[in-house]
Amino acid sequence: MDKKTQAELGSLLIDTDKLLELLAQNPSSLNDYPHLQSFISDKNKKSVEYRRALREKQFSKDDYRDAVFDRLDWIGYDICTKLDTDFLIHRVAAKVGADIEAIKTLSVKEIGVENISKLLHLMGNAAYSLVDDTPSYPWEAVRGQANDAFWKRCHLAYDAYQEGFNSHWKLNEWCQVHLNVACPQSFPKFIKTWGDPRNIPSWVSYSGWSETR
Repeated sequence: MDKKTQAELGSLLIDTDKLLELLAQNPSSLNDYPHLQSFISDKNKKSVEYRRALREKQFSKDDYRDAVFDRLDWIGYDICTKLDTDFLIHRVAAKVGADIEAIKTLSVKEIGVENISKLLHLMGNAAYSLVDDTPSYPWEAVRGQANDAFWKRCHLAYDAYQEGFNSHWKLNEWCQVHLNVACPQSFPKFIKTWGDPRNIPSWVSYSGWSETR
């Protein structure tokens, strides 16, 4: 460490407010210093807003937790679609065969603890490889990666889903006939998570849709 670097470090160490400000940008890096981590988290502006909202009963801690898990559910699903999960598919197929509805009631034991553990391990490794922030919606993906031919007209696929084309293979057939494009495998999951895209301002802006069109 040269003298200039030492001087900057020394200046930072004696400027407690500045040091705390920098540490607050990444509290998770302080896992080995739980008391300091707790102090910084308590002073974080957003954390203060969160605690105030709890006190004012704007939402409950369970509501907040569920919102976090809803987001992680989509991120996790997105990660899984990029993994080789044939080992899991084969296990489930060996249990339920063609009865796709039976999948909904499979237990941890039936799916296999080792399979779930393997999947979580794969997901964990894949998460580290995500360089960019995961977009909130599929059409917000990096330019060139979003399927504009589908997502700009996904409201029509949503309507088809409501009319009974409520599985991926049914929607895919419908989309190829009526939209001349394949339906992403994630779309049924999208519908269950967010519902009608016409209620999402980001999609309305992206697609240019309006009720008068």
